Amino acid sequence: MPERKTIQSWLETAAAQIRWRRARPVLTRELAQHLEDQRDAFAAEGQENAEALAVEEMGDPVAVGAELDRVHRPDPQWGPLAAALVLAATGAVLRVWLTAGWSDRSADPVRSSLAVILGGIVLLTCYFLDFSALGRRPGALYLGSLAVCLATVAWGPEIANVAYAARYAALWLPAVYACWAFGRRRSGWSGLALTAAGILPPAAVCLLIPDTFGLLALLLTAALLLFSAAGCDWFGLGRRKSAWAALVFTAAAAAPMAAVFLRSRRLLVALHPELDPLGGGYSALAIRRALSAARALGEGAETAPPIQAVPNAGSDAFLTTLICKLGWLPFLAVVLTFALLMAWLLHRRARHQSQLGRAVVLAAAVALCLQALCSAAWSLGFTLLGGTFPLLVGNWNTVMDLGLLGLALSVFREERIARDAPCSALPRWRVKVTIQRVS
Repeated sequence: MPERKTIQSWLETAAAQIRWRRARPVLTRELAQHLEDQRDAFAAEGQENAEALAVEEMGDPVAVGAELDRVHRPDPQWGPLAAALVLAATGAVLRVWLTAGWSDRSADPVRSSLAVILGGIVLLTCYFLDFSALGRRPGALYLGSLAVCLATVAWGPEIANVAYAARYAALWLPAVYACWAFGRRRSGWSGLALTAAGILPPAAVCLLIPDTFGLLALLLTAALLLFSAAGCDWFGLGRRKSAWAALVFTAAAAAPMAAVFLRSRRLLVALHPELDPLGGGYSALAIRRALSAARALGEGAETAPPIQAVPNAGSDAFLTTLICKLGWLPFLAVVLTFALLMAWLLHRRARHQSQLGRAVVLAAAVALCLQALCSAAWSLGFTLLGGTFPLLVGNWNTVMDLGLLGLALSVFREERIARDAPCSALPRWRVKVTIQRVS
């Protein structure tokens, strides 16, 4: 029997026992590599029938395949999925309830319901997605995402000269950039240069929108990714050189952002809104006046100014409405629930074996956590960067956030078969698995 056929027939029998379809090619590849290594070792010892000995050494293919099937199964993430959907549904109900009767119709029940339903579909779609596919064609994913964002800038709707549809699409740019950076690993200085230069086109898209929050999320993700890459020595330059490069990049990215905030006095006005009461500080002063009468539980004092007087009380400042209508304790419950979800996400990321998986989870977590931080600060009267709280306000932002969370959870669902593809810039390598002989 030909050599290849003997190994191939053993592999086919073992693979037939593995029920998880996505795990079959990964495990079959590793089994084949192990068999070839054993065959080569027997051949080097001068054995005549090296392949037959290698197959015999591996044991019964049915027993080996059944054992692999028992160990390698999807790791369901039903708890976090349910928590995300409950938080989104609760937010939509609260928004419709607390803004009922407002003349500006801040929350439409039908739209809010549709946003939660569509968000649930997007969440599950991204959850069942094979996240490793994002790392196989990082260039195509990168260029395609930029094209979509530019199309929404050119032809999407505008409100106050801001391309709002593009702002929603830009929430995914950090995750796209993470895949781009992953594809450049082990390419030396050229890979590092391409990773650093790769931030420029999506940053330019954020400036075209314009979207200061999106730009900040993108730059923060890039800086954290470069420091994480330095710890893993992605580019093969050594950890120290990579860390210095990440530090230089962070300084170069932080300088213009700091200059923008300082020159526009946004930071100063956010801290001291009384300096510009009719301009940039108007929203902050209105929010602080409304919160001054808030209680721990229940609606604030009757002498408090009406919450409708707060700009965007049904969207960016919805948490202000929540505090004034229901009290500080419900506000803390919502924020802590989201914080626990993000803490769990980052804890699981730290234990994950795939570098691509860790990069994708980091990008999603940065976008979600930064939204939560900016929205909470805005709703407390520190109006530096606006934005809706993740998963809480039933609109397109909620749909995109649920998709990001679903993508992160898909990484953990496939944790048992997560493998990073070999780097094209390096010689061919093999992933080895330890397989005990099953008699």
